[in-house]
Amino acid sequence: MNVLVVDDDATIGRVLTVALAAEDEVDDVRVVTSGAAALTGCSGFQPDLIILDYWMPGMDGSEAAPRIREMYPNARIVAFSAALDEKPQWADDFYPKGDLPDLHVLVHLDD
Repeated sequence: MNVLVVDDDATIGRVLTVALAAEDEVDDVRVVTSGAAALTGCSGFQPDLIILDYWMPGMDGSEAAPRIREMYPNARIVAFSAALDEKPQWADDFYPKGDLPDLHVLVHLDD
């Protein structure tokens, strides 16, 4: 499984990278810091799971999600944000920041 983390907080990106790398099912984790970078900076990378922040400068998660979904229609998008209280329509799942999701469950959502 390839995972793309889209979050402007570098600490969140590092924590998720380390935690996801410990999962046997995860082959590669890439981190970008904006919605725009998710659209332009991942050439050749095919994510199976996208962990997408909502509140980011330039292009927020709600703007980026439909465009990301066009590029990667089979990828699951998980909203991971402190700015949301519930799963937005553009996401397949939602975890509030502050609660590190159970990453084992996260990488097995399709099972």
